[in-house]
Amino acid sequence: MATRITQVSFTRGELTPRLDARTNLEQYALGLKSAKNAIIHQEGGISNRMGLEFCEQVKISEKDVRTISFVFNTSQTYMLEFGDKYIRFLKNGAYIVYPEDYEQEDKRGQIVEIESPYAAEDLSRIKCSRAGDILTLTCLGKYSTKNLVRYSHYDWRIEDAVFKPSVNSPANFKVTWSGSTSSNTRKYQYVITAVDEKTNEESERSDVVEVVGHREANWLVGEYMNLTWDKVDGASEYNIYRSVNGIFGYVGTSQTLSFTDDNIEPDLSNTAPITKNPFEDEQYPDCSCYFQQRRCFGNLPDSPQAIVTSQTAAINNFNVSRPLIATDAITINIDGNEEIRHLIPMKDLIVLTSDSEWKVNGTDGTLQANPAPAAVIQSCYGASHVEPIVSGSMIVFVQSGGSVVRDLGYDLMSDKYDGDELSLFSNHLFEGKEIKCMAYAKEPYRLIFVIFTDGTAVTMTYNKKQKLCGWTRLETDGTFEWVDTIREGLEDVAYFVIKRNINGKDVKYIERTKTRIINDARKAFLVDSGLYAEFETPVSNISGLEHLEGKKVIANVNGGIIKDLVVQNGTITLPKPAKTIVIGLPYEFDFETLNIEGENTQGLRKLINNAVVKIHKSREDFLFVGTDGSAFRNGRCDESINNSGLLFSKDKSSTVFASPTTEATIHIKQDLPLPLTILSVSCSIDVQDNENA
Repeated sequence: MATRITQVSFTRGELTPRLDARTNLEQYALGLKSAKNAIIHQEGGISNRMGLEFCEQVKISEKDVRTISFVFNTSQTYMLEFGDKYIRFLKNGAYIVYPEDYEQEDKRGQIVEIESPYAAEDLSRIKCSRAGDILTLTCLGKYSTKNLVRYSHYDWRIEDAVFKPSVNSPANFKVTWSGSTSSNTRKYQYVITAVDEKTNEESERSDVVEVVGHREANWLVGEYMNLTWDKVDGASEYNIYRSVNGIFGYVGTSQTLSFTDDNIEPDLSNTAPITKNPFEDEQYPDCSCYFQQRRCFGNLPDSPQAIVTSQTAAINNFNVSRPLIATDAITINIDGNEEIRHLIPMKDLIVLTSDSEWKVNGTDGTLQANPAPAAVIQSCYGASHVEPIVSGSMIVFVQSGGSVVRDLGYDLMSDKYDGDELSLFSNHLFEGKEIKCMAYAKEPYRLIFVIFTDGTAVTMTYNKKQKLCGWTRLETDGTFEWVDTIREGLEDVAYFVIKRNINGKDVKYIERTKTRIINDARKAFLVDSGLYAEFETPVSNISGLEHLEGKKVIANVNGGIIKDLVVQNGTITLPKPAKTIVIGLPYEFDFETLNIEGENTQGLRKLINNAVVKIHKSREDFLFVGTDGSAFRNGRCDESINNSGLLFSKDKSSTVFASPTTEATIHIKQDLPLPLTILSVSCSIDVQDNENA
C-alpha cells in the first residue's frame, strides 16, 4: 500500500549523519541530509543562494586581506579593505577614486588609500567599535588604540586615540595674597580646571600654584587670594580648588578669567579630577565597546581580567575624583585567571572571556563608579577571539575551542544570560575545523556567514524566537578568506574576500552578494564573480571580463542560459546578440532530504513512485529531481536564448525511476543560474517486506 510523505519545512538545514536514525526528533522532520549553496527561508522554504558580484581585485593577493564595515548612517556606508599596512575604501562595490577635479593634482583618478600600522599577519585579530564617524580599532594588545576617522568621502585618517578631556586646562595660572605675611602664615595650594562649553566635561587640573597667606583663623577683613589665568578655547567656565591635607576641594566657579577666595571653606566632597591614563607604558587593550555613554576597554597586557571605562559622556576621559563620584571612570576586574576577549553592550555590559560569560552593571541598571558595579558570572563556556554577532536580543559567538557556535541571551525565568549550542545538530560541518570569522546579514533572510581557516564556509539562517537554526554549505570555485556585511539600500550585503585561481595564478577578489528577491528571470544574478550588463542595442561581444580570463563561465542572456563560454582576452562571444546579460562562474544548488520514513518503516525497503515539489517564483523548466543526485532530469527545455523572464509558482510532479532501497531520499539540484525556491517536497512510497523483496 502506498504511503504519502510530505516535508513542508527545511528550517533545520543540513543535519549530522549521526541523526539519521532519530526520526523521533523534531529536528528530523525539518532537516536535510545535505544542503549546498542554499538559503533556508524563515517561512520554511529553501532556495538557491544569491550570486556574488565581482567588485575589485585586492591590492596584494599574496598576503592576508580582510574587510571591515564602516557605517555612519543608512546612506553613508562603506566597506574597507585592510591589507598589509594599507586601507582602501569601497562604496557600493567599487573603490573610491579621487575625482578629476580634486584639489591635489597628484591624486586625481587614483584609488583612495591610506597607510595603516597593521601587518597582514595581525589583521584577523583587529576588533572594532563604532561611534559616528569614528571607528575605534584595537588589536592583540600589540598596537596602540587607533581611531579611523572619516572627515569626508575622500579624506580618511587613522589616528592615535588620545585619552584626555576635550578641553585643555588653563595656562598661566597665578595666585596672589592681598594681605601681610608677617606672622600666623601657612602655604596654600590651588589648582584650576576648565569646563567645556558644549559637553560640560572638565579638563585636567592645572599645575599646582603655591602661595603664602594668613592661616584660615587669622584672615583679616579685606584679605583675600586673587586668582587669574589665561582664556581656554571652548571653555564656558572655570572651577577652582584649594588643598586641604593634600586633597583639592572645590571653592568656586568663575565665568571670567579671575576669582577671589576670601577664605571660602573647600568642599571635600567635590574634588579636583585626578589624571589617569590606564594605557600608558604600552598597556594597549585588546577589545572595546560603547556602553551607556562610556567607552569601555578590556584585556590589557598586564591585567587581562580588567575592564576600564571612560567617564560618562566623556569617551576619552579616564580621570577620577577623590572620593569617587558616579560619573567617574571605572576599573572593574573579573575574578579568576581569565582573559577578556569581547565586550558587548546589551541590557547589561556582557563580557566574554576565555573561560566564561559575565554581566556587568550597577545596582540600578546604570554603570556608575560609586557605588561600584558588580561583575556576575552567567555561564562557563568561554569564547574564541572571533568577533561575536548581535542578532536582536541574542549574542552569537564562537566557543573558545574555535569550532562550536553558541548563542547567549537574557532569560527572564532564571534571571541570567544563557543560550544554546547552535552547531550541535550540524556538528559534522564543524568537526576538525577552526572558525576564522563570522558576519550577519539581518535583512532579508537573517543569514549568518561563517568562514573557516581552511577556506570553506557555511551559512545559518537564525531566528531565536522562531527556533530557526538552519545550516547549509557555501561553495564556490575558490576559497573563502573573509566576510563582513553592511546595509546597502534595503538589504544587508555580504562582502567576501575570495581566493580564485585565474590563468594559473592565485588572486584575491572582493565580491558581494546580489539580491535574491527576483521577479524577472532575465535579471536573476545567480553566478559568482559575476557582472551584469544592459545595452541599448543587442551585442554579441561582451568585454570587461579580465578577472575571469581563461575560465568557463555561464551566462543568463535574456532569461535563457548559455553554458561553457570561455573568457579570452577578457571577452566572450554570444551565439546571438542580446541586450541583457548576467555572466560569471556557475555554482550548483543541491539538497537532499533525510531518509523518507513512514510509521514503523525504518530499515524496510521503500520504493518512491513519484515526487511532487511545490515551487515558488521559479523557472520550472530547470529542475532536477531524483534519488541519487545524478539523473532524474525533469522537463529541461532548450537552454538557448528564449527571451523569457517568467517565473512560476506551482506543484511540479516527477516520476522517479529508482529501485527499492532502505534509504530512499529525494535529491533536487539546480546547476543553472535561474531562480528555484522549493516550499515542500512530497512523495508516494511503497513499503516492501525485505524478506520477500
